[in-house]
Amino acid sequence: MVCVDKFVVMPNHIHLLIRIRFSESGRPQAAPTLSQIINQFKGSATKRAGYILWQKGYHDHIIRSEADYLRIWDYIDTNPAKWREDCYYCQAEGAVSP
Repeated sequence: MVCVDKFVVMPNHIHLLIRIRFSESGRPQAAPTLSQIINQFKGSATKRAGYILWQKGYHDHIIRSEADYLRIWDYIDTNPAKWREDCYYCQAEGAVSP
């Protein structure tokens, strides 16, 4: 089973905290790979939009501890407030109409 525990959509990227749950025995039985999940997500969004939305690759990180999980959860929560500090920030993208 695949769950999105947390996400945020930024002006030029998206953060997803994805959990792939395995069977009780700990053995994945036809569990999708992260690559398959991302490809299906990108394909579905592209089909709905009617044009390509995504770059080819993606950055991933395997979470190995609760502390790591909480750090990433916090990063996703606080990332929108830090958008103006991002190297790809553009004044026009961040502008709000009066």
